[in-house]
Amino acid sequence: MDVLHNLAFGFSHALTLQNLMFCALGCTVGTLVGLLPGLGPLATISLLLPLTYSIDTTGALIMLAGIYYGAQYGDSVSAITMKIPHASSIVACIDGYQMTLKGKTGLALFTAGVSSFIGGTVAIVVLAFLAPSLGEVAFLFGPADYCALMLVGFVCVSFVTTGSLLNGLAMCMVGVLLGSIGTDVNSGLARFTFDMPFLADGVGIVSIALGCFGIAEITKNLDAREERSPFNGKIKLMPTWPEFKRIIPSALRGSVVGSILGILPGGGPVIAQFAAYALDKKVSKYRHEIGNGSIEGVAGQAAADEAAARTSFIPLMSIGIPENAVMALMMAAFIIKGSSPART
Repeated sequence: MDVLHNLAFGFSHALTLQNLMFCALGCTVGTLVGLLPGLGPLATISLLLPLTYSIDTTGALIMLAGIYYGAQYGDSVSAITMKIPHASSIVACIDGYQMTLKGKTGLALFTAGVSSFIGGTVAIVVLAFLAPSLGEVAFLFGPADYCALMLVGFVCVSFVTTGSLLNGLAMCMVGVLLGSIGTDVNSGLARFTFDMPFLADGVGIVSIALGCFGIAEITKNLDAREERSPFNGKIKLMPTWPEFKRIIPSALRGSVVGSILGILPGGGPVIAQFAAYALDKKVSKYRHEIGNGSIEGVAGQAAADEAAARTSFIPLMSIGIPENAVMALMMAAFIIKGSSPART
């Protein structure tokens, strides 16, 4: 009953006209930011954080959270239509862009939108009812547990890779080598920075994603030299009922995966989308289509991405520890407004 009472109290504050306007503003700005490659919610929230001085606490947090959530969906638009992803929409390039090449851009965007809604709804329920207990469980993870989680990530490569398994493992090892660049968090020593200060924080995943997907696609098109006729077919947005029934199971699976991985420090949407995609390739009824423009390939990762973004609030709201850089800015917003994000 305490949970229901707290929910009613929260809705009474959130569902005012002013706060609904802040919510709409934040989601709109976040979606527009997500459309721009290289600009994400971290930079946007950093720039808009001073505006919270003139806004009440509830409205400021609703607006900033809306920017974060909107950017998670907006990221998928550029990934699906142009194969230029953000960090949280790398997997959307695989099947989403293949659907675009087949003239199913509208269907891919609709699938991403509906799946994001499902993932966000499931994660909000988890956040409302299980936040305190899950937040404490998340920080029981030790070094050995995170090592095991990374090994699970390597195993997922075997499901995500569509070609040779050896090539997939080789790419995985290249990623490990790139991830080792930067400052060691325990000793403070620089690793493979070659006395270059801009490598002290490591290689940004956005730069890698743009290089591997965006620039690679642009270079490929420049080298192609062939004449392309414009697509003259009818753009389809709404799925048929059989297609819609394929979205739901994949979105629910992605919601569960994202809700779980979102609470882990250092996890979040990036890990969740890969895990959900690997799970779909293993258990989906249409797994043989995934990787070639499948609805499931878009739905599962979109739901996991959005669910992980929402449950990343659980460590912050339960024990006051941010799990990523965006949550650290949200904590700064709490401090600016003189509030405590965690239970006291």
